Amino acid sequence: MAAVSRPLPTLRGWVVGACGVVLLVAAGWFGRVDLLFAGLLLTLAPLAALIALTFDRPWLDVSRTYAPDAVAAGDEVQVRLGVRNVSPRPTPAMTWVDTLPAGFAPTAARSLPSLVARADTGVARGADTVTLRYTARPQRRGTYLLGPLLVTRTDPFGLARGGYGVGESKVLVVTPRVSALGPGVAEVSRGEGTDPELVRHSIPSSDEVTPREYRPGDPLRRVQWRATARLDRLMVRQEEQLSNPEAWLLLDTVRARPGDGEAFERAVELAASVAVHLLELGYLVGVHETGERRLAGSYQLPGGDHLLVGELAALAQSTEPGGDVVGRFAAGLRGARAAVPTFLILAGGEPGFGGELAALRRYASPAIAFLMTPAASAARESLERAGWVCVQGDEGRDAAAVWSLAAQAHQRATAQRFAEVGDV
Repeated sequence: MAAVSRPLPTLRGWVVGACGVVLLVAAGWFGRVDLLFAGLLLTLAPLAALIALTFDRPWLDVSRTYAPDAVAAGDEVQVRLGVRNVSPRPTPAMTWVDTLPAGFAPTAARSLPSLVARADTGVARGADTVTLRYTARPQRRGTYLLGPLLVTRTDPFGLARGGYGVGESKVLVVTPRVSALGPGVAEVSRGEGTDPELVRHSIPSSDEVTPREYRPGDPLRRVQWRATARLDRLMVRQEEQLSNPEAWLLLDTVRARPGDGEAFERAVELAASVAVHLLELGYLVGVHETGERRLAGSYQLPGGDHLLVGELAALAQSTEPGGDVVGRFAAGLRGARAAVPTFLILAGGEPGFGGELAALRRYASPAIAFLMTPAASAARESLERAGWVCVQGDEGRDAAAVWSLAAQAHQRATAQRFAEVGDV
């Protein structure tokens, strides 16, 4: 239950031991029995304290909870420790500090009050239990082990100090930051793609949806105001053909060169933000990675957002590609009823990879490629030639800023296509 570290003398213990040695030398020099007795007492006292701390360990049971259970990188998590004395003897007053992994700010040592002996019945009486709390702020996503709890005590005379690790470690899941993204990209077609949007603008009389009467729970964005005004009752778009719109996202997880870890972290944060944004819009989101497959692959609400960010918390870069990534991704896109919103988040810049992805443009609308590293920018020419909208995800821009750039670039590309259609 308790792992003991090597006890060491305190400053007082060193001074007392040194005084004892001096008295022993003086006793031999002057032949004084009283000095010999005092010297032996002072010399052996720190040694006795060290032995006592080695064998007289605190028997404590520690329960550990987090609020929330999973925290986003950069946010605070409240750590609650329930410490109970399971020894038949009271514990002395001690100090405590929790064991934190790298990336967490260390906490200052705090006092742990004396706890009474546990009841003979084995049931906690209240005074043998104390609750400890502190706040941690992880800065980077991942899974971390917090604990064990480190308690430090001294002997009654303050001659020696010993530290003990009590309780077990517990995993804390730190998910990537999920930024709130503004409108402008995925909301354009709600799964229909840009081409139907062009048809609506070139042929304004086309009627693609069937109105029906409003039912409680229908989102207000589906209200069809023309039909409402004509029939004098609230009508909404039927949109049965779009009851399960799809969107696809490809995340580059292959390490192309050393030192691109920060770019990969930005890529994961962007992937989490985009995917959660799409889920909140009602999309069925397919997520593929270019390296070893570690994600479930398909997500939808309810629950899909929590599942995805939890999986992304432990996602690591791979050294080798995960097979025919483009082929699997293309198969998913071809399975959709029409061109669907598709997002590429590239960080590795594998040679020739951009050309393979460029060929998928006919299945994607809108088609957005986020280039997170200079190496990934090598694919820009081939992607833009095929019609992809490319956005540079430079360091210093958060996911919301990169998404805003994508929205602006997409609007410009759409306006250009509207102009081309009008000229025909």
